[in-house]
Amino acid sequence: MNWKSRRRILAVHEHLHKIEIGRLSKLERAARDLKEEEARIVGYLDGNREMIAMFPDIVLERLKSNIRRQQDMLKEVERQTDLTLEQARRVKQAERLVDNAEQAREQALELEALREILEHHSHMTDLSAR
Repeated sequence: MNWKSRRRILAVHEHLHKIEIGRLSKLERAARDLKEEEARIVGYLDGNREMIAMFPDIVLERLKSNIRRQQDMLKEVERQTDLTLEQARRVKQAERLVDNAEQAREQALELEALREILEHHSHMTDLSAR
């Protein structure tokens, strides 16, 4: 695989990593929103005892639903975190491949330049020997 191919692979992995970071950020925002909703529900419970007396099942069910969604969201955030970290590892691996390819390319160029110098010097030595 040549240097340009490895650079393209690195670019793809970097792009995928940005997508995973965006997904993780979106999930974290949704988790914070659920936590805030839970705080509002609890606030309603603390602040309006008459309303609680009228609708205990509704308020309790909404609180339970929120807690279940938070648990599901935490699992999803953990899963997305793992995906994001895995993509970050792929980016690092692709970066190493690109670095290795660049080093190999530079070494090949240096060897070619050295060959040319040696050939030129050898040719000049042959001419002077005549």
